[in-house]
Amino acid sequence: MTRRRKKKSSGSKYGVLILIAIVAVIAIACGLFFANSQSKKDVLAKKGDEAQTVSLLDESIEAQRLLDNILLQKNNWQLIENDHGKKDVEVEESGAKVQINQRELAVGIPSSTSLTGAGDWLQAKVEQAGLVYISGKPAKYKKWDAYKAEIGIKVKAGAGSKSFVTDTVIFFHNSNLTKQDKDVKDLPEQKAEEEQQGTVRQFRGKVAIVIDDCGYDMAPVRKLLNTGLPFSYAILPYKRYSSDVLEMVKAKGRVPMLHLPMEPIDRSAMSEGAATIRTDLSAAEKLSLTRRALNSLPGVVGVNNHQGSKATADKDTMRVVLQELRRQRLFFVDSRTNSASVARTMAQQVGVSTARNDIFLDNSSDVQAIRQQIYKAFAMAERNGSVIAICHARPNTAKCWEMYAAEFKRTGITFVPVTELLY
Repeated sequence: MTRRRKKKSSGSKYGVLILIAIVAVIAIACGLFFANSQSKKDVLAKKGDEAQTVSLLDESIEAQRLLDNILLQKNNWQLIENDHGKKDVEVEESGAKVQINQRELAVGIPSSTSLTGAGDWLQAKVEQAGLVYISGKPAKYKKWDAYKAEIGIKVKAGAGSKSFVTDTVIFFHNSNLTKQDKDVKDLPEQKAEEEQQGTVRQFRGKVAIVIDDCGYDMAPVRKLLNTGLPFSYAILPYKRYSSDVLEMVKAKGRVPMLHLPMEPIDRSAMSEGAATIRTDLSAAEKLSLTRRALNSLPGVVGVNNHQGSKATADKDTMRVVLQELRRQRLFFVDSRTNSASVARTMAQQVGVSTARNDIFLDNSSDVQAIRQQIYKAFAMAERNGSVIAICHARPNTAKCWEMYAAEFKRTGITFVPVTELLY
């Protein structure tokens, strides 16, 4: 069914503006209410040995109403509902059956509006409304170029949370829509491979990239995932988007890791407070912090240290952490924030698969400086056969990979997940 806003035949310009403002305020207010009143149902809970059936029908219908309010702010877009209905989704971890209402919406937008820009606009609006922007990527719709976004709700899942899709929104260009958007920004233009001029220096070797500090912001992670490169993602525990990033990384088939807070030499620089594993804690306290962080991100397959220049040089601390990783069959990548680190040596002694960082790529936030460091990593890989590099989920780092991904893919370097370089 196609839904269009009818053009006003007459009336006050200011009246229209006031109406739009009222709709926006109502949408934001409803979003705040929705964010503060989301279901407390636990999709991992069991009654005895039986998996439960969890109904999220009311929650999903409310989320769809909020999304409608957002999309209807655009009187120059065309909304088409292609599919809707109750769906049963099985939760792999518990066997629970979740009942949820799902829709597919096709949204025609003016040809002058960027598809990815529309996706970014929608992301900002749905997150402001308390919904979850699960993923966004280029797609096809009836043989046309399109952009597909998945919107959903987040519910309790044991000690963490899990996101479920309520709406799939597909943006496509409709040449009959001519009114331009003024509040949708284009992304930096990505150079297509066939448009790149000149030759690219060739290298040989394997490169594994670990993306640190995931969990603060979804946008850089989403852009990095959309490059198609097999990055590994180290997620800080207890951040606003930690669970969302974990679900998104797993959905894309990439390697999820815990970015474990550990004590730096300069304690005043310690960013994660009481969640940090400090050398002066008892073995029981260190173990408790390690387990709590791991439990907050179910499904991670490995760990690397956040900060940790002091902790990774302390044998007693590393022994506690590594023995727990061995018990849970997880690997450890030493970020090498201290050249005196004992982490790799002790991991080998304890029996934990391990590796260590060779180079940081984004100590500078300048895009061209990051690009130069990436080429430096390529040169190291050619000399040594392989290299592990660390960068961060930051706007300019994501921008660099987004702008030059096609160029990097033409260098001859083989990009691999960090799991391929463990020993």
